[in-house]
Amino acid sequence: MASSIKMRNSADNMDVVAQDQSFADCIAEGSHFEGATLTRVTFTDCDLYWASFFMAELTDVTFERCDLRGSDFKEAKMRNCRFLSCDVGDDALGGKTEFGETDLSTVQFTNCRGR
Repeated sequence: MASSIKMRNSADNMDVVAQDQSFADCIAEGSHFEGATLTRVTFTDCDLYWASFFMAELTDVTFERCDLRGSDFKEAKMRNCRFLSCDVGDDALGGKTEFGETDLSTVQFTNCRGR
C-alpha cells in the first residue's frame, strides 16, 4: 500500500495510514500526524520539531537521530517503538516533548537527549 505522507513543513498527514515505509533526511517541522496509523515505519535523521502525533497509533516505529523537540505524543498508542539517539529535550521556547499519559511500557529510548 502506498503512503500519502508528504513529509514537508507543516504537512497535513492527519489520519494517514502507512506501513513498511522509511523516511530519511526529511524536514517535517510542525507536521500533523494526528490520528495517523503508522506500522513498521522508520524515520532517520528527520527534523520533526513540533510535529504532532496526538492520538496516533504507532506500532514498530523507529525514530533514529531525529529532532523531536516540542513534539506531541499525547494520547498516542505506542507499541514496540524505538527512539535511538533522538533529541526529545526542550524546544526553543522551553516547551517539552509531550507524552502525557501515553503508555510507554514497550517504548525504548536509547541515547536520547532529554529522556
